[in-house]
Amino acid sequence: MITAITNSNWPKSSAQYEGFRPLSGDALFVQTNHEKWHMQRKRLAPAFQPQIIDAQYGCFAKHLTRCVEYLDIAARDKSVVDFASLHVLLTLDFIGDIAYGVDFRALTPGSVCRISQLFDIVLPELMKCGLFPLRARFPILQKTKEMHRAVAELRLMAEKAVENARHTADVSYENPKKRSNKIFEILAK
Repeated sequence: MITAITNSNWPKSSAQYEGFRPLSGDALFVQTNHEKWHMQRKRLAPAFQPQIIDAQYGCFAKHLTRCVEYLDIAARDKSVVDFASLHVLLTLDFIGDIAYGVDFRALTPGSVCRISQLFDIVLPELMKCGLFPLRARFPILQKTKEMHRAVAELRLMAEKAVENARHTADVSYENPKKRSNKIFEILAK
């Protein structure tokens, strides 16, 4: 029975995800069109081949060590740690490194990471927009307007990260097939 449940294609309610659209756009994780979701998922498949995953262990260990250091500092200072946020920061650092070759410094204690600051603005309001989709569609409230500005800044940062990754990888713009298998190119679509 569990196999049947986990292998079924459960339709997603578009109303359920409409409020998250300001941040997610038409992304894989909130895609309600099954055909488009399947196409996006197939694009990401090369990034999850066993040899690719094996090659990422060192990078993950580096960021996991930073995460433990973050917890050590919190323990020493007797401060509270929000593990959900910590997981987001760890993920940001790892994906930034693996996909874009960028150190976002999200796990650096303090307010050094602009992405972390933007997520502090976006996530609480995004949860409200998830419950009340019209709130996102018609941003009347100041907090919703700030969320939209923060999302725009995040998207601009992502575009710059892709541009930098393209430049660093020395990938030819004339040959789109050559760059279609790079993780940053897959995420940019």
